[in-house]
Amino acid sequence: MAVAELPVTSRPAIPPFLLQRRYWWGLLALWAAIVAVSLHFSLQDIHRHNLQVALAGARNMFEMVWLTRQWNASHEAVYVPVDAATEPNPYLRHPRRDVTTTDGQRLTMINPAYMTRLIAEIAQKESQVVFHITSLDPIRPGNAADAWERAILQDFVDGKGHEASSLEAGSGGAQFRYMAPLYVNETCLKCHGQHGYKLGDVRGGISVSQSFAPFEAAAAPSVRKTVAQHVAVFLLVAGLSGWALAQLRRRWLDLEGSIAALDQARNELVQSETLAGLGRMVAGFAHEINTPVGVAVGAVSQGEEALRDIEALLAEDEVREDELRAQLDILGESSTLALANLRRAAGLVRSFKRTAVDQVSEQSREFDLGELIQDVLLALHNLLKRAPIDVRLDCPEGLRVRGVPGLYDQVLTNLVLNSVQHAFAEGTRAGRLDLVVRPDSTGRLCLDVADDGAGMDEETAAHLFEPFYTTRRSHGGTGLGLYLCYTIVTGKLGGTIHCASAAGRGSRFHIVVPADYSCSTFPEKSPQTHL
Repeated sequence: MAVAELPVTSRPAIPPFLLQRRYWWGLLALWAAIVAVSLHFSLQDIHRHNLQVALAGARNMFEMVWLTRQWNASHEAVYVPVDAATEPNPYLRHPRRDVTTTDGQRLTMINPAYMTRLIAEIAQKESQVVFHITSLDPIRPGNAADAWERAILQDFVDGKGHEASSLEAGSGGAQFRYMAPLYVNETCLKCHGQHGYKLGDVRGGISVSQSFAPFEAAAAPSVRKTVAQHVAVFLLVAGLSGWALAQLRRRWLDLEGSIAALDQARNELVQSETLAGLGRMVAGFAHEINTPVGVAVGAVSQGEEALRDIEALLAEDEVREDELRAQLDILGESSTLALANLRRAAGLVRSFKRTAVDQVSEQSREFDLGELIQDVLLALHNLLKRAPIDVRLDCPEGLRVRGVPGLYDQVLTNLVLNSVQHAFAEGTRAGRLDLVVRPDSTGRLCLDVADDGAGMDEETAAHLFEPFYTTRRSHGGTGLGLYLCYTIVTGKLGGTIHCASAAGRGSRFHIVVPADYSCSTFPEKSPQTHL
């Protein structure tokens, strides 16, 4: 059956990442990458903090040694007893390097460089911190700079910095190294003036080296806490997101199923509405065909009676011509009346057949639009004549259209039924219904269906083409008739439909559809048909 289905309820498609779970792994990988990047930067922050702590410690150590050297230099010389740990400095050229007290105790001079070396030896034994006083031109070979110190000292000499630090790999693990320059001052010139140094020159530097492991060990709880936090956040968000996606997917699929069921139910309602309209046409056809068939039956009965009378006359010995002629006249009139009414019934059957076939077929063919409208009006004639409703059709003669006639049939049937039911209160009040068809030069057909019935207010007109909207719910209205018209016109026929109405002043439906048509007459010369 060619039933115009309602359009599927407009709804967004299910996103692929919800429908197909394989996309969830991509989201999980993305989330893992985000957490990994965050963890990386967090650990980098902890590492930078460790470096800052190590740098601050090394600076403090350097400041301590530098202040000690300054104290030593400010006194020109410091003497300490000679013992196995403190031998006279063979690289110190001073006339009073070694002295003996009046009581016979031997003392040796400790200059700033020697004192720095002695402090460094104690620090290395006690705290694994290595101080190294060095220069690019050391007096003592043991103070020679290594490659890292030499590069830093050269930068100091070139004025490229006032301190340097880095994390270097060593045999015992990572080593944090710090170095700052020693500038020549007044106290330094007393001993090193002979070497050509001037005030402000870089005499050398002191490097501080210490294992980085204690700093990493101190930060280990923070590292573990940061890792645990990121793992917990990853698992929590991943779990909640997975649960939320599963719930959203399930509800979306449930919604899809509900909407599909709703669409099916609506299409079944539309089919029921269409079949109900066809049923009304059948009822009207039965009523219309009953009259000519009844008259034909009566005429045939009268003819049979005339034949019996003729047979009775012929059975007599003497037949009167006038009586025989009278019975033959009755027989002829009966035959003529029966034939005329049977022809009328046959016409009604052909009309109904065309209408019924059109409504159950979706095949495209060429048809006469005026004839189709006449068939629709004839099928609904029983409803229209109750009031009565004066129907006027203005359609160009010979207007042939190529398309699906059933679509036009359903639109016209629903519009006429809408007028009968709403404008004329189920045919209980008289009125006029005008159907005007006009082709234009742009390949479109314009169809107007206008009545002078009850009309409608603005609020009703605003919801006119919405599905299931009806003002006659208590009278069995479904609210699908005009929506079906709207669906067919705008969807199947690719046109437009509008309604102009005012309460108490009737309604006018204006339909414009593109069509492949031919017309043998001009619209201005087309006749008006009154039904």
